[in-house]
Amino acid sequence: MPRNQEILSLDATYVVRAWSSVAEPTPIAEGSGAILRDYDGKEYIDCNSGMYCMNIGHSHPEVIEAVQRQVARVMQVSNHQTTEVTARHAELVASIAPGDLRKLYFTTGGTETNNVALKLARATSGKHEIIALRNAYHGLHGPALAATGSTSYKKAFGPLEPGTLHAPHAYCYRCPFGLAYPACDLRCAQEIDNIVKGDGISAVAEGDIGTVIVEPFQGRGGILPPPGWLTRVREICDQHGLLLVLDEIMTGFGRTGELWGCNHDGVVPDILSVSKGFGGGIPAGAVLTRASIADRFNTGAAPTYGGNAIACAAGYAATQVLLREKLWENAAAMGRRLTDGLNAMACNRYVGEARFKGLLGGLELVRDRATKEPMGKDEMVRIKEGLLRRGIIITYSGPKGNVFRIQPVLSITPDLIDKIVAAFDAAIVEVVS
Repeated sequence: MPRNQEILSLDATYVVRAWSSVAEPTPIAEGSGAILRDYDGKEYIDCNSGMYCMNIGHSHPEVIEAVQRQVARVMQVSNHQTTEVTARHAELVASIAPGDLRKLYFTTGGTETNNVALKLARATSGKHEIIALRNAYHGLHGPALAATGSTSYKKAFGPLEPGTLHAPHAYCYRCPFGLAYPACDLRCAQEIDNIVKGDGISAVAEGDIGTVIVEPFQGRGGILPPPGWLTRVREICDQHGLLLVLDEIMTGFGRTGELWGCNHDGVVPDILSVSKGFGGGIPAGAVLTRASIADRFNTGAAPTYGGNAIACAAGYAATQVLLREKLWENAAAMGRRLTDGLNAMACNRYVGEARFKGLLGGLELVRDRATKEPMGKDEMVRIKEGLLRRGIIITYSGPKGNVFRIQPVLSITPDLIDKIVAAFDAAIVEVVS
């Protein structure tokens, strides 16, 4: 039996997967930079970046060396102790964090990070209600799942934790208010203000709102708010005395063409969630906040693996590479190249919008550009199959299920960007022309 087939057979027999999808899973034997290889030697460009965690690329030698060195010393201690690499990693991340966010609470992944962030916010504000956004993704259980704004993640798991309200997201291509930017005067952001004041049309509060949680740019479907949107949200929070939690689990560590997504608008949150790129490829996360908030917070316990020495070694090494090579600058340049290439495809009549901030964003496909009718599920499935045959690992999502999330490693090269574009052009033409 071929090696790939053997691995897939074992996986199908014993592994419970979160979803069953066409062209997944792909058995992966090894990776290097932006490239993955299966057990039969076929190469793929990883447009998922290991689910957007491998910002500096797969199997970076400095990360490998750091992990090997730490494994030989100590792998795990309890939260009653610390290690040098844990403290050094915290120091480094604090030194590059926005504003005065200098305190870290270590976690083990994204959902846990946002649950702690919301727990911290509620404890600080003394208020239980939270405003999140439609289409948001914050996690898979607890308050983070309640804040997630997509039904597909919640179906059959209710009732969810009460106290979470959802405002419209800044989806300019399909504005929920039918308006155009900038004439809209950021109506989507204004709705947050209206909900707080009791005048909202999308949600009704109990009068106990203390927190707003948003992603600077929504990874699910690559929804990119226009300039000034996050600034306006910060202003609304300040006007009403609300805490602003920014979920930078996906946008942080250079992905958007800036070190932090909030840097595009010069906004500093009260609480910042990080994960994915934070661990250099090993599960890790942290909640960042200022000392005045952290000093009053007591969770009563801590995650067993929070601040794990191996994860901190990997994350510390990866962050040093990111900073030394200024990979956010390459992400910005490659994002522009990707956008230009997708818009210039021979099949561009099916491109509703190619929208990217650095290497975060997506390609929204439509059947008709005039009506914006979304590309159908059957076509999306077949295009994804065609991309896999052409050596592209990719996912799609979005409010209409018609957005391919093209988010490769930040160190990707121009020739690989061009190969991604060529593969999309060929796969789309094959299916819909």
